[in-house]
Parts: sequence; structure tokens; C-alpha cells
Amino acid sequence: MAPDGAGSLTDTDGVGLFDDVNGNGRKDFADIVLYFNRMSWIAANEPMAAFDCNGNGRIDFPDVDWLFDDL
Repeated sequence: MAPDGAGSLTDTDGVGLFDDVNGNGRKDFADIVLYFNRMSWIAANEPMAAFDCNGNGRIDFPDVDWLFDDL
């Protein structure tokens, strides 16, 4: 779980990506804000495949954009 999250990370739609980053049980704008604020921490501490939303092999701003589009 990213620091400042409320609970356990969740893949809300079963595609293999954690889109409920703050663990509140739903995907919402707060997940996008937390992801953006903790990208470096996520890259260093979490499995890349579960957070690399656009599949480019990095945790970066296009992943934030993907999360926003997926709301």
C-alpha cells in the first residue's frame, strides 16, 4: 500500500492493475492524486506490473493519465 492510503490496494475491474490506490474500496480521483504524489515510492516498493497502467515498463505520468481516463 502506498503511504497515506486508507486500506489495501484493490484491482477493482480485474485487469491486473491496482486502480484503487488508497484502498477505500472504489476507484476515484483521490486514487489519482495519491498515485501522482507517491510515484517514486510506488516504483521503489511495489510490483511494477501492478502499477504500470500503460505498459511502458515505468511508473510515470502517462500512468496517471491512464488512471484518470479509467475513472
